Amino acid sequence: MNPVAILFLSFFAMVAIRVPVAYALSLSSLLIIYLEGLNPVLFVQQMFHGLNSFPLLAVPFFLLAGQLLNSGQVTDRLIRLSQALVGHIRGGLAHINVVVSMLFAGMSGSSTADTAGVGSVLIPAMIKRGYDKRFTIALTAASSTMGVIIPPSILMVIYGALGNVSIGGLFLAGAIPGAIVGFSQMIYSYLTAVRNDYPAESRASLRELGSATKSGILPLLVPVIIIGGVLTGKFTATEAGMIATVYVLILIFGAYRSLSLRQLPDVLVNTAVLYSQPLTAVAAATIFGWLLAYFQAPEAVAELAGGLVDSPTLTVMFIAIVFVVLGTFMDAVPAIIIFLPIVSHLVEVSGASAIHTGLVVIMTLALGLITPPYGLCLLIACVLGKEPVTRVMAQMMVFYGLFVVVIAIIVVFPDVSLFLPRLIMPRFVH
Repeated sequence: MNPVAILFLSFFAMVAIRVPVAYALSLSSLLIIYLEGLNPVLFVQQMFHGLNSFPLLAVPFFLLAGQLLNSGQVTDRLIRLSQALVGHIRGGLAHINVVVSMLFAGMSGSSTADTAGVGSVLIPAMIKRGYDKRFTIALTAASSTMGVIIPPSILMVIYGALGNVSIGGLFLAGAIPGAIVGFSQMIYSYLTAVRNDYPAESRASLRELGSATKSGILPLLVPVIIIGGVLTGKFTATEAGMIATVYVLILIFGAYRSLSLRQLPDVLVNTAVLYSQPLTAVAAATIFGWLLAYFQAPEAVAELAGGLVDSPTLTVMFIAIVFVVLGTFMDAVPAIIIFLPIVSHLVEVSGASAIHTGLVVIMTLALGLITPPYGLCLLIACVLGKEPVTRVMAQMMVFYGLFVVVIAIIVVFPDVSLFLPRLIMPRFVH
């Protein structure tokens, strides 16, 4: 049997019997190395090679910054600012939910951190104000997907670092599509509010708006530091993560004093545990991806795709469909690493933009965060709202539809995502 077929069959067989993905990747790779008589040292070498990446050091710092912001009650300040901006619109708390997610996305780069931080505050508040529980949970889960689309994004750092794609270019490419996702959810929330007579919050006076802006302006400087530093070339994504973390520490312990030193070790331990999960997946997926490249799987996929590779749009559409399926069953990090050699080859053969393709991959994997059975953001929101996933699915269908429409627009009209990269970093866009 073809070694690539054995590799995938053994992997999916282990996943089916609930072997953790990282271990399934490692064991299936070891099986092929043994069957093909390859040097076992390759297993360790390739895993180390996958972790030996300076840009990947940005990930724990982004995670730490997000954990600190959640623990330091910065979310409350963002909610206050969002309420002053959009709370007066019909369905005010729903709009606040979306806007806070957009703002929080620019600081943490993590959708799960967004769901946990925003959901723990706004889900009870919305239910108390008379919003349908299932709509509230669905909106919270769907809005949190912007955490990996709006820059800075942990997935963009991983994709750019391992795929040799400009991280700054990916950051810029995600800004407009992320905003479109948010605005589409706000439009639907408004229509739902009108239909169900959900209330608007009181309109903020200019003085209240000024006070809320003053309260939230310091946290909003986090994405300015990260994105501004990367785009101007002052520092790399890793250095940006370090500087942003130091800034958040000063903010929380100095300006706000909302976190005690006694709580810091717990935050650091939680961050380490969170980082260990994608790190293990990165190491295991690297050897898996290397074996795919070794057995020329990318070339075989390109050959099977046939005429698709003659059109950049059809190629990106094909990649999007594949990753929609993958994101439903797999975590985003191993999905990126395993299939990145294939994606890179298809991009090279078809002439598609690496930045545009990378963004589409990340957006489709973001959709996977709210689709069962994986759907981590959906699961977290359901736990916070104390409602089973099955009862929320009817409300989720509309958000799935909105997300798919936005992805289709980005695929068919690449200029939507490439406008900012071409304007600010044209040397990275072809």
